[in-house]
Amino acid sequence: MLTQRVATCALFTLLVPALCQRPPAAKKAPAIPTTEQMKARVPSGVRFVPEIAYRERCAACTLDLSLPDRPSSAPRPALVVVHGGGWRGGDKRAGVFAQLPFEYAQHGYVSISINYRFAAEGSIATCVEDAKCAVRWLRAHAKEYNVDPRRIGGFGNSAGAHLVAMLGLAGKQAGLEGDGPYQDQSSMLDAVCAAATPTDFGNWGARGDTGTVSKILGGDQATAAARARLLSPVTYAHATAPPFLLIHGNADKTVPFSQADSLIKALRAAGAKRATLLIVDGAEHGAFTSASPMTRGAMMAFFDSTIGPEAGR
Repeated sequence: MLTQRVATCALFTLLVPALCQRPPAAKKAPAIPTTEQMKARVPSGVRFVPEIAYRERCAACTLDLSLPDRPSSAPRPALVVVHGGGWRGGDKRAGVFAQLPFEYAQHGYVSISINYRFAAEGSIATCVEDAKCAVRWLRAHAKEYNVDPRRIGGFGNSAGAHLVAMLGLAGKQAGLEGDGPYQDQSSMLDAVCAAATPTDFGNWGARGDTGTVSKILGGDQATAAARARLLSPVTYAHATAPPFLLIHGNADKTVPFSQADSLIKALRAAGAKRATLLIVDGAEHGAFTSASPMTRGAMMAFFDSTIGPEAGR
């Protein structure tokens, strides 16, 4: 049963039951589809353009583009999909990160699913810089792919959720644009849906699990607090933040549920107008998948009402 609590300044929370009460048995991760396999999966009405380099001299900096295979006189909304994997693994074609771009292209969106350099090649900041570069690439090519540069949303899960939250909040003043191209374009998102999101490295869980944070951030312990602030989405909460939909299982043992709560509270304190927390009751880290299609339906409704055909722009 759905219950809804409406808070001040238009922020609210939904509580829903997990659809799968038993955790699934451990399975071997499926192989990443090849380009030919991806082409064979393209649904009717979708044009697929694979392996576009959004930054030169960066083997990891590629994206797959999916867009409606029909003309439109008006520019379309766009969706940036960012995979998870602890900032140290994952791929743009793994599971839902390959499926969602096709689904949204069928629904009228131009969609990209991106790869980026992992923290082992630099730091989490490098991941943020690459994600920002991918958004700038999309805006730089907006006319070519009939994208409305004022209507670009982003979805990510876990580490990818952290990255899209940063793309929604951390502007140029954060110093995380990197040295990639298209610096004349904005790297900011106009709407964010993030699932199982690390948001506050300075306050990781009720017991203050500093060991986990140190492992995530790496580097010198003396500068850990400063890097935690730099890389935490809560640092950049502000009154004109774009619409946010956070999805989090309240039994998550990987990213504490308090992380979602921290960002909601920070946005509320800053005076943000629209931020929603969808709680999947009893779910762990895979809440977005275990509670599908409810979570995917909520995400589609969110984007349609903020940047999509129902946004009234």
